[in-house]
Amino acid sequence: MEWHIAPISRQSISTGEPFEKDARVVSLLIRLEEDVMRADVLESEEASYELPGELICRWTVVFKPRSTEEKEAQEAMKLTADNLFVSLFEGEDGPTQENAKLKHLLGLMLERRRLLRVKAKDSKFTHYIHRPTKLEYAVPNIELDPQFFIENQEKLAFLGAASAEPEAAPVKAEAASESS
Repeated sequence: MEWHIAPISRQSISTGEPFEKDARVVSLLIRLEEDVMRADVLESEEASYELPGELICRWTVVFKPRSTEEKEAQEAMKLTADNLFVSLFEGEDGPTQENAKLKHLLGLMLERRRLLRVKAKDSKFTHYIHRPTKLEYAVPNIELDPQFFIENQEKLAFLGAASAEPEAAPVKAEAASESS
């Protein structure tokens, strides 16, 4: 079973009220009959929230809303890295080793951002499906050495900006069995 946990919501599931900056928010992972649900509530509302299923785990975060400018910059960065990745494959008839290290690095980044999904992997290539276009790309499996990053530091500078502050910073996580 594959789970994709969404980022913290912007409002309480119990009251519908938006979270304020620096509010302590409890995230609950709940098993329903055949599904898993995430519920975000203010720490002060947790005791009154009725679980619609079995509690799997819970964690507490401090809510840090992103500004509109940060969101736009992050979206532009995704498109830039995505466009660069796709452009590296333009005009190729089949898998090649040309720009292998850059393809590999961008492949890993876009897989993390869920723009690429691994279809198959062998000793020479990882075959990705590009989610927006449904096209397949064969990315060379190579070792990224520190020298690559040193030599290409200026060219890769735009990639560093992608690590903006996360929406919610974890404070404390505990398993359901510990909190029961």
